[in-house]
Amino acid sequence: MIRERRSIRRFNKAPVSRETVEELLEQATRLRDPDGDMRWRCIYAGSPEANQHLVDSMLAKVKENKWVRLMPAKWMDVAARKFAEIPAHLIVLAQTDPDRSMNDRIYADTCRVLQAFQLLAWEQGLGMLWDTEKLIRNKAFYSSIGMREGERFVGILHMGHFDKPPRGRGRTPADKKWSVYTESVH
Repeated sequence: MIRERRSIRRFNKAPVSRETVEELLEQATRLRDPDGDMRWRCIYAGSPEANQHLVDSMLAKVKENKWVRLMPAKWMDVAARKFAEIPAHLIVLAQTDPDRSMNDRIYADTCRVLQAFQLLAWEQGLGMLWDTEKLIRNKAFYSSIGMREGERFVGILHMGHFDKPPRGRGRTPADKKWSVYTESVH
């Protein structure tokens, strides 16, 4: 399943129920640590109104970008419609901690749960794209989604059912991504 899962960018119109998302998150959380302390939270957007509000929040600051302003308005309208038509979105926020090591552990723990969530969802024919786009990471967006003091943005999972998964890309072999530590490190 790990090798088969793909990021999905084209969803069909089948709805994604909040109950399904909650059940999958519960399962993913239990896989991580059945007695663990969840130090993150999610915000679900799955109705047309909620999706439109989220899209408006995502694109508000983007429209101010000097490169985006050079693009035809039609392009922004197409992008807004495309995002608004995605059946569901899950905004994920993790708690922050003054201790950098603990802060990193909380973030990593949240990411582990989300990876398990994606795999469990894939098993049920539910695909997603984990969005951390730099253009949406700004105070105005964080305020509009209700991010609280002491939280950090982990990403948005755009979710939906799909008709056909995209073809897989070649992966970099593990031996190309690591080296062996020796006495003489330069």
